[in-house]
Amino acid sequence: MALQNLSIWLLAIALILHTILQRSRYAIAEVWLPAYEKVKPDWRSVLFDTGLVLEIIPVFIFAFVTAFAGWQWSVLGMILPAVGLTHPLLDHLFLSWKARQLRPGTLTGLFLLFPLSIWVYYLGYTWQLLSLQAVLISGAIGLAISVWLLWETIQASQSQIS
Repeated sequence: MALQNLSIWLLAIALILHTILQRSRYAIAEVWLPAYEKVKPDWRSVLFDTGLVLEIIPVFIFAFVTAFAGWQWSVLGMILPAVGLTHPLLDHLFLSWKARQLRPGTLTGLFLLFPLSIWVYYLGYTWQLLSLQAVLISGAIGLAISVWLLWETIQASQSQIS
């Protein structure tokens, strides 16, 4: 059971890192935008940015609650890998394709969240820790969260254009 619990906690940490990197100036380094090459990311800009901290607190709470629920309450715990599968595809890959440029968070989403989420589901299936009902309910909730995040991102980008 230690490996399964580790997988959930690694995914929670990956989600937190993904969010921090996406929302901070470190995202600039992730997408390699030439216009921002001169910007030197500073860890203090992340730590002391109150707007960023307020945006990330709900993600911390979500990640820790779902990781703590883990396999014991799989309907709640499996929302985390459901978001880890659907969010990178909808919010990052789809919008990057639509905008024809790589969005911040795409690389960490596709190469960190997505594979860790698959690993969590693989472990749950292999060790028979998941019921079909738990996968369907948590998957629907995770998809709904990802669709909401996509909608929020589209609304924010439209308001910046106006």
